[in-house]
Amino acid sequence: MNNKLWFKETHPHTDHRWGVILAGGDGTRLQRFVKERFGEYRPKQYCALIGKRTMLRHTVDRVSPLFSPEHLLTSINADHGSWASMDLYDRPKKTIITQPYNRETGPGILLPLLHVHHTDPQAVVALFPADHFILQEERYRTFVSKAFDFVSKHGNYIVALGIAPSTLQYGYGWIEKEDRSFSEEIWPVKKFWEKPDGCLLQHLFEKKCLWNTMTLVGTSLNFLDLCREHMNEVFVPLNRTVPFFGTPSEPDLTKVVFKQIVPVNFSRRVLEQTPEALCVLQMSGVYWNDWGDESRILTDIGFLEHHHQICSVEEIGIELQSKTNIYH
Repeated sequence: MNNKLWFKETHPHTDHRWGVILAGGDGTRLQRFVKERFGEYRPKQYCALIGKRTMLRHTVDRVSPLFSPEHLLTSINADHGSWASMDLYDRPKKTIITQPYNRETGPGILLPLLHVHHTDPQAVVALFPADHFILQEERYRTFVSKAFDFVSKHGNYIVALGIAPSTLQYGYGWIEKEDRSFSEEIWPVKKFWEKPDGCLLQHLFEKKCLWNTMTLVGTSLNFLDLCREHMNEVFVPLNRTVPFFGTPSEPDLTKVVFKQIVPVNFSRRVLEQTPEALCVLQMSGVYWNDWGDESRILTDIGFLEHHHQICSVEEIGIELQSKTNIYH
């Protein structure tokens, strides 16, 4: 079994910060809601749920200031090419990574990570979901930069950006911090739970655990080592495609591999299994929500539409937090 990581011998830049926007999901939970609202079905990241920009375009604009254009990749599903082209029209072609089929978050994260590491073995990578709602974007970027700074000194850790939950809700990853801390904002992770429910959810809520925003920062090498250890049945076949990146054989070979691999959830197989490899950076002063549920979307949109003419973005975010944050 060949687990060797393939990479180029040199990288022409001294800038080793990279970003990956994860836009390969199908958004099946919101299929009915999207069809009713837009008259057709499309994954939510390609929907302008508020304003004129889609969620993917909001994400691109939000994180672009952190990276040089060539260092911000977007991972999409081949079936979404026509929608993606409208949002990514100004992005360098080589920064768009296409996965032939949706095989859950594990392969969806691994494929662009292999591309980054192949180009720059010294890369430090931030992962960004394409379908989350965030106010106070400049402050959010400040926290991402802090995570990069931490990883540059502690490369054996992956930093998850966490946030105090606003309500007792299903469908989120939860993070329990250790008692000791690296700083006022960064703690080692004691335990990670992916979408708990029932009594456990209530317990985590009462313990003041944090939501995982799925913004993750770590070295490409550390990410890939964890993937190799905990989702090896996906890592091995995908890693074999790396020597063919950028060649005419790449699309067909990647398609063959994606047909054969099984879906793997990254949070369950990697994050839940390796709390000792994780730190959490707790964001404050940022309103964040995972728009994976119709009720969450409608609540936020209703609030924004009612307040946008009389409040600034900062004031709206503060009021949303004060109305919902149960940890104050």
